[in-house]
Amino acid sequence: MVSRKTAMSISNAYICMFSYSYSSRYGTEEKVCRDNFYDFLYERDYEAWFCNMVKSIFNIRDLKEWLLRIHTGESFVSATTNWPWDKRQALGQVYLKNLARDFILYYQENNNQWTIKKYKGINEELIRRIEMDGYVFRDRELFQTEMDVLDVEMEKGLLEKLHTSLNLTNQKQTFEFLKLTEDHYIAGRWSDSISNARKFFEVILQQVACKHSISVKNTSFGEGEMQKPLIVRDYLEREGLLEKKEREAVDKIYALLSHTGSHPYMAEKDQARLLRQICLTMTQFIMLRLEGSLIPKENSNK
Repeated sequence: MVSRKTAMSISNAYICMFSYSYSSRYGTEEKVCRDNFYDFLYERDYEAWFCNMVKSIFNIRDLKEWLLRIHTGESFVSATTNWPWDKRQALGQVYLKNLARDFILYYQENNNQWTIKKYKGINEELIRRIEMDGYVFRDRELFQTEMDVLDVEMEKGLLEKLHTSLNLTNQKQTFEFLKLTEDHYIAGRWSDSISNARKFFEVILQQVACKHSISVKNTSFGEGEMQKPLIVRDYLEREGLLEKKEREAVDKIYALLSHTGSHPYMAEKDQARLLRQICLTMTQFIMLRLEGSLIPKENSNK
């Protein structure tokens, strides 16, 4: 699905296209180019009720909020009075995807050098944001290639909840690595994105091993040992948190995250995006294994 961060990028793109601020004798004033925005939507076959909504937007903040509320479904209330909220939000996903596609097409098909220069950074960020949501832009359309594989925003939220419920340490610092994978991806630093995915993966494995050793084995996982990824993975296999085949998979994923470079048959950005998703899935897997291992211990203490 289109995430809130991508909705922000879409909002920024259209604000840049259809509004501006200027100085006058009354101070700084702003203008929303409602007619131009209406024409843009009309020419691209948006429904009449949607096109008409932009005619009542007069300042930049209202324009931004109207665009952002497409994600929540709030922008559609007047046109969908009898709809449930989940249906409005589903409609919002369709419109956000279409708005993202049409901005990208507008940029790619524009020959004006001033326009290309003005929107270059906005276009690049929007494309990378939409890619992070599992879409790919091909043949003038956005295709959701990973709809049934992984909802990245939902996965991140679940990981944070699992991390909290397991009472693992240093959550803010740990999830900063995950944030950096996204930040570096958006900036086009593919190797840095993969490197921070590996750090996140490594830290979660360390924390799981440490928590298990204290809560289940009543022993302390030494600080020096915890800093050695191989020893951590050995511990997880020895204590049954990973089976042999699962341990082999974890080793291979860790190797991929540690040594991946450019490949002649895949773009670096695709490697970075997909390895990040593999990392999210595997960290959830190992945390759920830890959660399962703690249940008998907790029940026996009741």
